[in-house]
Amino acid sequence: MKKLSLLFCVALAVWFASCKSTEQVAEEPAKTETVQEVKEETPAQEEAPVDNGDSMSAVESARKAALDAGAKDAYADAFAVNDAAFEALKALNDGKDHSKELAEIKARYDALAYAAKARKLKERIDNEGLAANSQADYDAGEKALSEFDAMVVVPVTPGAALNKKAKEAYDAYYAVFFKSYKKFAIDARKEAIAQKKAADAVKAQIARKEEYKSYANLILKGDQQFSTSNPEGALNSYKEAASSFEALAKDVAAKRAEAQKALDEAKAKVKASSDYAEKADVEKPLGDEPVAGIEAEDTVLLEKDEFENPDKEIIKIDENVQGAN
Repeated sequence: MKKLSLLFCVALAVWFASCKSTEQVAEEPAKTETVQEVKEETPAQEEAPVDNGDSMSAVESARKAALDAGAKDAYADAFAVNDAAFEALKALNDGKDHSKELAEIKARYDALAYAAKARKLKERIDNEGLAANSQADYDAGEKALSEFDAMVVVPVTPGAALNKKAKEAYDAYYAVFFKSYKKFAIDARKEAIAQKKAADAVKAQIARKEEYKSYANLILKGDQQFSTSNPEGALNSYKEAASSFEALAKDVAAKRAEAQKALDEAKAKVKASSDYAEKADVEKPLGDEPVAGIEAEDTVLLEKDEFENPDKEIIKIDENVQGAN
């Protein structure tokens, strides 16, 4: 770590010095008698101190993003060296323009953030066995990350080069993740649509209208997530919709079966009462007056579960989601 820090600081110092010498050469005016005369007549004015505040803030933001990505743990040595260089510049406070040096430090933080995120994606892909879904992308990510790991320990490697290589690794791994979850989401949506149809079949759109509507909205939410390149979010929404519709269809069907059973039992009792009344009437006529406790055969015991057109209440959802291909 000490050796790496020393090498980087020396390289950074040389790089800074080369920037300054280049600036001095570019800014040095041609020596002419006229200029000399002007200098003799006009006293030199001190340059106003340069405010590096915006550049400092940009580096602070990049550092926080790298911390949030886990770069301090994934690349502890490189992160510590970059921190040391940043702290040295902040302590310098010489009123000079250090935007180039700060841009270099920011590029390194950006690179560390991308590399740390790439490592997390790689770990997830490996744990979930996703590589086979896009093997070429996975192999490209492995190659780029390996190259970055070799580059980051070389102090003189420019931050821009590190950032480019780290982003290359991240993009490749993300392609594996995205393609995998896109496929999972499409399959989950098909299941959600199938379970919705099962709920439609038992008229859940009538029996439990609000629940039915909320579950249909889950599918629509998933479609919105899918169209905004969030396949993992879409997958979760579709899975929730599928399980909810499945439970709803089963519950409505069970309650409908219970109601039908009660209706059948009631009809059986009515028929038994009617048969008994007919037999009694033969043996001992009662006349046309109704008898308490004996229902007419055509008595409506339960309201019929009929609707003018329940299909009108079905929420229509396209079979295919936009962007599935």
